[in-house]
Amino acid sequence: MLLSAVVRAAVRRTAVAGGLGVGTAGAMAGVLLLGPLAATVLLAVVFLLVWPLASVIRHVTDDAPYASAAVVAASAAAAVLALPGLIRLLAWGALGLVAALILAGFFVLIDLVVPAHRIRLSRTTRKLTRLTEAQFAEDEALIASLQCPLSIEELCGVWTETASQLAQGADFRDRQAVAEVRRICLDEFERRNPTGFQRWLDAGAPANPGRYLLTTPGDPAEPPN
Repeated sequence: MLLSAVVRAAVRRTAVAGGLGVGTAGAMAGVLLLGPLAATVLLAVVFLLVWPLASVIRHVTDDAPYASAAVVAASAAAAVLALPGLIRLLAWGALGLVAALILAGFFVLIDLVVPAHRIRLSRTTRKLTRLTEAQFAEDEALIASLQCPLSIEELCGVWTETASQLAQGADFRDRQAVAEVRRICLDEFERRNPTGFQRWLDAGAPANPGRYLLTTPGDPAEPPN
């Protein structure tokens, strides 16, 4: 499964690189066909027409479909110039086909040498990621404050409160925080009173661990209600 995904990604990159090579050949042929001045004017006109429209689309769309409006406008201008150039290459017959294939192979070679760029996340995804990281940082700060200062009586109270919170229902983020708090409680229970901790586990870990953990290691546990 993973191998097929890698192969598909490699084929897609090769196809894109080859298409860019053919497009570049067409653009060069378009410059030869129209002349440098006319080609420059055509590129400028198409760019100035497409760039504002691409900017507006990117601004009003939450999940931006592209990274830069200028890149979209430049690509559109190059495509408009490459179209008549490709027609000219086809008119040249075998010579034009060979020229396009040479440039396509050159771009594929560059693609094989240059490592793949990381995928740029959309603005919405980046914002959600930052918010999530901030929330977990806040949770970790709260959790860190629970590790040492609390007495075992207070930790037992925290365990009982979190049990009630889970019973009432909690969202995914709250469940993660509660799970980490309860893990800290378990570590502290075992470290501070290993005998009572084992008795509590043997009893099935009831919601109130204080009956087992607040006694001294030699005292018998209070029978459950």
